[in-house]
Amino acid sequence: MKNSRIIVLVLACFSLAFSTAAQDTYPVITAENIHQLHSVTHIDFDKWEEQVAKIDNGWFALNQDGSRMAVLNRSGEITIGDATGKIVDLYSVLGSDNLPTSVLDVAFRVNDSAVVSAHVEGGVYYVAYDYYQIHRTEYFRFDSPDVPLRIWESGSVWLEVSPADYTRGRYVQHLTPSEFNGFRTNEVMPPDSVHELDSGPENDPDSFLRIGRIDPPFAVTVTQNFLVKRWNLETGKVTATAQLDELPGAGQLSTDGHFFAWRDGESKALHLLAFDSGKDQIVAILQGSYIPYLLLNSSASVIIGVNVASKPVVVAWDTKTGQRIELGEYRPCTRQPDMVRLSHDSTTLVIGCDKGLDVWRVSP
Repeated sequence: MKNSRIIVLVLACFSLAFSTAAQDTYPVITAENIHQLHSVTHIDFDKWEEQVAKIDNGWFALNQDGSRMAVLNRSGEITIGDATGKIVDLYSVLGSDNLPTSVLDVAFRVNDSAVVSAHVEGGVYYVAYDYYQIHRTEYFRFDSPDVPLRIWESGSVWLEVSPADYTRGRYVQHLTPSEFNGFRTNEVMPPDSVHELDSGPENDPDSFLRIGRIDPPFAVTVTQNFLVKRWNLETGKVTATAQLDELPGAGQLSTDGHFFAWRDGESKALHLLAFDSGKDQIVAILQGSYIPYLLLNSSASVIIGVNVASKPVVVAWDTKTGQRIELGEYRPCTRQPDMVRLSHDSTTLVIGCDKGLDVWRVSP
């Protein structure tokens, strides 16, 4: 009974810390205020190196409001920091040799001050839950040679997994571990806590292309006849379709999944597809300007491009008027960004490269 009370108290304090941190709010990026979007914070990895091992890759995970981010260091540890540049926590999952296992993916939990992560070592993979406000980590072991490619959380944790057996299709795991009065480490998750279903987009015989960088639980595929399908990975079902006239080269969904911003493979034009109506409109002519990172705000009123035409710039387009807005250069890097994300609430744009993270918000 005493242990139970301690855990309840810890989680209560943990929830209070989360609620307090969530009180800071920033303007949602819209077509009306897009001109005021600019860099507000540079997070330098060199400064973090004084507290953690060297970080030389700009890949990161971002929480719902852009106030927390997680990056990987050379030692296989996950560093969690905030948007001011403060380090919040550092953790890893140790393998059989007592060294950190390889990190495959990281995601923030939606309603908790916690992250979940997938790790691998040899024929085993792990799923970790790190409660970064109280600096406690629990993790589970899966004695399987299969490899989790993605991890996400929507009230509970999900994985998209690639099987070692090439005759089997990719599948999705839903994890529902029982409540426990403590923090479990290196435990095998019971079979009744692991629920599996086929990955809908990966097992669709008509799929020709899967669009990259689409945040789960959504997925987007395209057939050879240019039929676009929006999927829910948690059900394995198609939730919307629309017909295009050509094959998308890259694209991004709005947070609610109703809109799909995309460019063709030759970067001739920038488009906005509305799944509800099936209407596809040309927003702007690109004339071959390659855009490696496309983002779409929550209201689908603005498309943001990063590293446009291989230049270190951020550009936006008003989806209603087609107006192009030059927002300026992002922080200097020695190569193009490794990762660019827009927070789920559309308040924060983060650009990650080998030098660090560049945080953009709407500010006068």
